[in-house]
Amino acid sequence: MSQSERYVSWVQRGGLGTVIGAVLGAFFFAAAWSVAGRQSHVPFILAPVIGGVAGFAAGKVIGTYVVHGSGEAARAFTLPATTGFYANEHSEIDTLEARGDFKAAVAAWEAVAVAEPANPWPLVRSAELLARELGEPALAVERFRLARSLPGVKPELERYASQKIIDLLLGPLAERGRAMVELRMLIDRHPASREAEGARAALRNLKAENA
Repeated sequence: MSQSERYVSWVQRGGLGTVIGAVLGAFFFAAAWSVAGRQSHVPFILAPVIGGVAGFAAGKVIGTYVVHGSGEAARAFTLPATTGFYANEHSEIDTLEARGDFKAAVAAWEAVAVAEPANPWPLVRSAELLARELGEPALAVERFRLARSLPGVKPELERYASQKIIDLLLGPLAERGRAMVELRMLIDRHPASREAEGARAALRNLKAENA
């Protein structure tokens, strides 16, 4: 385990909260000791103990929120929640991709898609590899279509998949008719989106070329 991994593990086990709690506990203890010596109605010995316990408890709560908040921030930065939910970490598949074994990676992602039928991201990863690495644009289109058709898929992911389909139809598949259908569908389903604006321009250009 690397040093960074040990640190993350320590934080997740509550180490950060313990440290914050100890610091606040010491501060509250000292403050309570000082107050108890002057004007507190709490017994002199009991006040610092109460202060220390309260500070430690507050530190543990703060530590928990810091860990939770940092995790949410990291997820929001790397993958906004609005795009749907990402496939769980599968380091073995990432390793296959890094080694260039893209066929095995596609098979693995599709196995994940079967195991997680409500998750569109394994299908998206499979489609991207099929299109980019394996030269299988037709299969990629089908996977993107499956991903965007899943119940509850987020609009952002649906638009992303639609754009990928259109790119493949206009590019390697050279099927302009189907691409125009997809462009109209994108405009109809998301008329106020930035993607719809681009789709309208692309559709005008295609019509002009055909004319």
